[in-house]
Amino acid sequence: MQGDRDFSRRAGLQAYFVAFFSLAYAAVFLGLVHGHPEAHRASALANALIAAGGLSATIAIVGVTGRIAALDGRWLAALGVGYALLSATHGVYSALAEVGAIEVPDLAPTDPRGFATFGLAGLGFPRELATLAIVDGVDLVLLFVATVAAAENLVLVSGGLASVVLGPAFWIWTGRVLRR
Repeated sequence: MQGDRDFSRRAGLQAYFVAFFSLAYAAVFLGLVHGHPEAHRASALANALIAAGGLSATIAIVGVTGRIAALDGRWLAALGVGYALLSATHGVYSALAEVGAIEVPDLAPTDPRGFATFGLAGLGFPRELATLAIVDGVDLVLLFVATVAAAENLVLVSGGLASVVLGPAFWIWTGRVLRR
């Protein structure tokens, strides 16, 4: 049981890292990238922060799902880690494209990890944290729709909420729960 407790504490630390990477991404994107299409290095840094957050989220998600019933937890862990790895892949791919290391087809990449992370991982946690997870999940769906529709103002509002308010609040709270 001590190993589970140690892992939970490490997973809580990774949840804090996800919150940090989200806030750092928002600062870089809003401060250096948005409105500056020539800022390829800053954009690559923003995408690297998405990748780092996705990788940290894999550990935090396993910590979260470890507190859920065994079968449900394993299914949610596989789903959540899969989505977090997709997010990390999106960040690495986009960062490499920004610095010209790879050629990108004319497609808009999306970040799907929020569907599993926030829509499902709130199960088995305090009701308020689960509610925050659902609100963040809805905001991420709205961000996805806004991105597909190229509604820039809605992208900025829903993306700002996701990366500056709702996401970091979820991950900080999750980190506190896991580290107890």
